[in-house]
Amino acid sequence: MITMKRNARITLLLLLIAGLWLALKPTLGNRRFTFLPFRLSEYIDFMDFWLNLGSFALLGLTVWLAFGALEKAFSRMWMMTGFITLLNITLELVQSSIPGREMDFADVWAGLLGCVLGIFGGIVLQLLSIRKKTGRTSPQVLFLDQTGRLGGAELMLLDIAAARAADSEALLFQDGEFRTALENIGVKTTVLALGEDASTVDKQAGLKRVLRSIPGILQLMLQVVQAARSFDVVYANTAKALIIGGPAARLAGRPLIFHLHDIIADGHFSMLNQQALILCANHCAQSVIANSEATKDAFIACGGRAELCVVVPNGFRIPTERSSTEETKSLRTSLGIPSAAWTVLMAGRLAHWKGQHVLLEALKAVPNAHAVLLGDALFTDEDRKYAQQLHTQAEELSGRVHFAGFQSKTMPYFDMADVVVHASVYPEPFGRVIVEGMLACKPVIASRAGGAAEIISHEQTGLLVNPGRPTELADALLRLQHDSEFASIIAHQALQTARATYALSAVQEKIEAVIHQIASPQEPEVLSSIIPPKKSPPCAA
Repeated sequence: MITMKRNARITLLLLLIAGLWLALKPTLGNRRFTFLPFRLSEYIDFMDFWLNLGSFALLGLTVWLAFGALEKAFSRMWMMTGFITLLNITLELVQSSIPGREMDFADVWAGLLGCVLGIFGGIVLQLLSIRKKTGRTSPQVLFLDQTGRLGGAELMLLDIAAARAADSEALLFQDGEFRTALENIGVKTTVLALGEDASTVDKQAGLKRVLRSIPGILQLMLQVVQAARSFDVVYANTAKALIIGGPAARLAGRPLIFHLHDIIADGHFSMLNQQALILCANHCAQSVIANSEATKDAFIACGGRAELCVVVPNGFRIPTERSSTEETKSLRTSLGIPSAAWTVLMAGRLAHWKGQHVLLEALKAVPNAHAVLLGDALFTDEDRKYAQQLHTQAEELSGRVHFAGFQSKTMPYFDMADVVVHASVYPEPFGRVIVEGMLACKPVIASRAGGAAEIISHEQTGLLVNPGRPTELADALLRLQHDSEFASIIAHQALQTARATYALSAVQEKIEAVIHQIASPQEPEVLSSIIPPKKSPPCAA
């Protein structure tokens, strides 16, 4: 890289000397190239626009290689373009005072366009000059995630990254407790913060907000390209990570895995975001890991390529010990819950689609029951407004609703509860809290939609109710409250199912199979030996 810059600066000096001589030398008979035969000189003047474009492209390329850097690349790019264009205009003004020469605005536009193309070419050459590390026996993975908060997707990534902390790194677009958690398990983590406009783009963002975010996204994309070339595989763990990491992986010449934790459908994503996600996944990803059949089906129904998809559910560490009686009693006291009160736990981010309001409405018909809402409004202003609405709604229940906020240690809350509720009003991609409730040997009530309906077998490992129906939820709660034997039976059956199906070691093995297959595509049997091929369902109309 140092040699490239030195050579570029020498070349730049020679180009400037030659360019200034050609631009400012007097002309003879309207011929700029007086040392050439007349016909050839006329032909070159006829091609003046394209010659100027090519000359300034070469100049822009050389200037970038001499002084450019990928950090803050776009601000540097426009500064260099502006300086070269100003120099070009100045030279045109000086030329107009030379006999036989006139001000030519076409030359200015040719110079501007050529400069931009040249600088872009310089950026590409810089990216290609970054050498890939060699001599590794296991593929190195660059994990990408958009947030610094600990949501369900991030908890899953923690477990995946923990299994390969020695030879992989994580790149986050926001700082927070997620970075700390990754570093605590030995994963080297870098934060490349999104610009303010780009960081506010959410799943429901429209065209105006997306357009404002483009400069910040492009700047971050270049930094990801630079980082990705030192790894064998790029692993995008969220939707925003795919939008940025997908094109970056293509530019870096690295295969990409997209871990899909969301159902791509109305209610979850705006139409613009749906189209962007499918486009990036179809053209940039070599594999899409869906966390449930429902997630996979929604991806295909939106236009995603079925052959990319493999379903791998979330994995969970099976705890050898649960919370002590003293610990759960102490937790009840700290929350202000009476020791004998029948307690309902609902865990997860406070967001309208998660359905906490449905539980609070149902609780009106379940006397003496207390509800604990474990989680906080994590990502958007809409979530924070919803959290305020929940507090207002809770006032009608006379102290029977307890807001526990975000907690990194959640096991005592599950152990304290008598029943765990999942009440999403839209189809849930997976339903992590459902499995956590099953592993705690608690009866679980879940919405009959999405991934939740794949986890729970109705009246065998839990109860399923229709989404957004407080009356149905209240009936299910009352059934479990009044029939403790039935509640105990389905809780124990759920525990056995969860241990057999969602053990982390088995899930990590499947993820590793995908990583090795993508890193070494010439060996397809690695993947098929662990994840048998399945016929994909037909695309939805």
